[in-house]
Amino acid sequence: MSRFNSPVMRSGDGVDIYTALAGVAALILLAGCLVMVFHNIQYSSSSDTSDDGGVFKVLD
Repeated sequence: MSRFNSPVMRSGDGVDIYTALAGVAALILLAGCLVMVFHNIQYSSSSDTSDDGGVFKVLD
């Protein structure tokens, strides 16, 4: 078998498995970050004051 007749992937064949896995991992990471942000907002909001909390509030 020579190097000139080896199989070559043509461009435009669609999404390969590694690109799909990377996309799914990025979506899971984004969802996890959003869950942690919303959890931090809920946890940092104080029930005895009118402060709404926030993403950047330092917790004691």
